[in-house]
Amino acid sequence: MIDTIVSALNAVDINATSSSHADTSRVDSAPVVTQLADQATDSHTYPLHLPSDSNAPYPNAVYALASQQAIEVDGWKVGRVDTYVVSIRDNEFDPLRDASDVFVNAVSSHSGSVGAEITDAATDYEFEQRQYRAHFELQITSIATEDNVLPAAFVHPVDVRAMENELATLSIRQTLFEHIAVVTVANQSEIDMLRKQVVINALLGLELPDSYGPLEYVSGSQLTVVGSQVYWRDVWRYQRVIRSS
Repeated sequence: MIDTIVSALNAVDINATSSSHADTSRVDSAPVVTQLADQATDSHTYPLHLPSDSNAPYPNAVYALASQQAIEVDGWKVGRVDTYVVSIRDNEFDPLRDASDVFVNAVSSHSGSVGAEITDAATDYEFEQRQYRAHFELQITSIATEDNVLPAAFVHPVDVRAMENELATLSIRQTLFEHIAVVTVANQSEIDMLRKQVVINALLGLELPDSYGPLEYVSGSQLTVVGSQVYWRDVWRYQRVIRSS
């Protein structure tokens, strides 16, 4: 059942996968941080600390991973938010401010399946090093698919509800309502169109193996917004029959 739904979504250019195949370890977010900070430092961005054997020219930047948090839906980890602290440094304040503006613009204009958002910022002066510093809390959001491409969808079973026995004998025949969740992930500007014109058209009335009747729509709700990415959960159902031998 899940594979049929995944195939129908992939056929309309949605990067769909079973939630059981999601893997939050697939994406390395550090290169995204480096690429964004390099625009402000002329490629003088380093992990954790400046190189000990060189005098990095100003402005330069150092970044460190502060935390990682999985995005969970119904117990499945379908995405991940990596929080970094990026510190841009310069020995003069005005050049630091210019470099900071470049970094902010680079993050705000960043597009693609890996989201980027500045969630906090501060500045200070380091007396011992005689340099100004601008600190940014940067969140990098990725989805747990093999190729990390948006729009994406994760599919998994939610629950099963059974009707009463339909036979007045010792045998048992029951109709089951199987509920399936389809979690669509897309940019804010695309989510409404994607759901209404693509996802619903692809799935409504879909015939599933061993089902008794086509796929029906049940309900939908927004789960969360992370940066520019929206996670929306639609619930579908189909019927099947079980019986005793």
